[in-house]
Amino acid sequence: MQGLAPGKIILSGEHSVVYGAPAIAIAIKLYSHIHYAPVKGSELIAEFVGIKVHSNHPIAKLSPLVSFLDRQFQKFIDGSIKVENILNSPVQLVLYVLASQLPAKSLSAHFNGDSELPIGSGMGSSASMIAAAVLLVEAINNKPSSSEQRYQLVKHCERLQHGKGSLIDAATVILGGSVQVQRQNVKQLTLRLQHNWYWLFTGTPQCSTGECVSYVAQQHSSDTKLWNEFAEVTAQMTQQLTNNHDPSEAIVANQALLEHIGVVSERVKAIIKQLKMRGAVAKIAGAGSYIGDSCGLLLVYAKDTTGEQLFAGFNMKWGAVEQDLKGARVII
Repeated sequence: MQGLAPGKIILSGEHSVVYGAPAIAIAIKLYSHIHYAPVKGSELIAEFVGIKVHSNHPIAKLSPLVSFLDRQFQKFIDGSIKVENILNSPVQLVLYVLASQLPAKSLSAHFNGDSELPIGSGMGSSASMIAAAVLLVEAINNKPSSSEQRYQLVKHCERLQHGKGSLIDAATVILGGSVQVQRQNVKQLTLRLQHNWYWLFTGTPQCSTGECVSYVAQQHSSDTKLWNEFAEVTAQMTQQLTNNHDPSEAIVANQALLEHIGVVSERVKAIIKQLKMRGAVAKIAGAGSYIGDSCGLLLVYAKDTTGEQLFAGFNMKWGAVEQDLKGARVII
């Protein structure tokens, strides 16, 4: 059997959710998956193609690994290590989920995973992989959980990757469809994206999401008017998409606010201007970055232009946005 979970794209509210305003996101048809096959012996075999890992782990050492990573996270909270030093290897994130949730007898298995999501793109690759593991664990244990229990567990485990788990990432990859998060409250929306939506990966940001959010807080945390404007744009975006209206105005307004708070590089601004000349509007679909040239993912909307026409000569990863409506699940 395998656990399968989609990625996500944030449509609006990337930074303002920190200040109590809503953020909305959709699940997309790019997936992370983990296959499970029991084996004889006392080792867990981990094989993850995307991060080029093929390793064997004695079952007896997995419980101590969970305790070690919990201590590492506490060191991060105490300020004695940086967030990137919590994990020694990306595979430890999945091992943490499996070892903390499965009995020892079920850990003697071959776990084979991969993801269609570009790492560091803002598409929720870590939340997606954790969600795939969470659903797989439930199936192995034959103990189904509620959707809320699932996304809270994803959020809890993802803290090891980013220092703080993202509720909107976790809820979106678990629930599928479209999701709104405001003040830690999760609400599923009925909005559906039509055709003519694309994503463009400008490159991995040089600062983490947490670092970017902290930078913005230092510069703008007391600007209540600004965060009200972010909330208004998110409401406008939601209304336009719910009614199947052209969302271009809201996209342009959201991008202007993101440029104002300083998370859009000059290179990415130039890319957005070039896309406008080709008949599209675009905005950052993540935290962005306050340093470097790359800002992660762009969400692009174009009514009368194909992706091939839009991105010709860009030499960057791109794709059409297709919405996943099912969320994380198990395939037998």
